[in-house]
Amino acid sequence: MLVAAALLALGGCSETHGTSGMDCAWELHYGGKLYLQAPGMASAKVVPHQGSPIGQGWFDGCQDGGGPEPRQTVAVYQVAGIDPTLAVMTEEDVIGVTDPDNLPAQLALPNE
Repeated sequence: MLVAAALLALGGCSETHGTSGMDCAWELHYGGKLYLQAPGMASAKVVPHQGSPIGQGWFDGCQDGGGPEPRQTVAVYQVAGIDPTLAVMTEEDVIGVTDPDNLPAQLALPNE
C-alpha cells in the first residue's frame, strides 16, 4: 500500500524514452511479454529498485517524427512481492505492468 500511496502523488508525471525528448509510448519488452506503464504510476522513485537485475528488456526505437531512434535496452528489476510476469521495474524506477486494467493488489491505488 505504501508503494501505491506514494505513486498516487506522482501520478501526474509522464515518462518518455529515447533521446528525442518527445512523448513516445512507454512499451517495455521483457521475457516475451509487453509491459505498459501502469496508470498513475509514472515513477516509483520513492521505492527504488533494489538488488541485481532479473534481466534485460528493451524499448522499440521512437518513431515520433524526430527521426528514427535505435532500440533502447534497459535493466529490469522485480518489484518487491510481485510476480515479474505481472509487473517489473526499470533501472529508471518506472513500473510496467502486463495488464493495466488489473493491477496487482500491491500496486492498486486507494479509492478516492
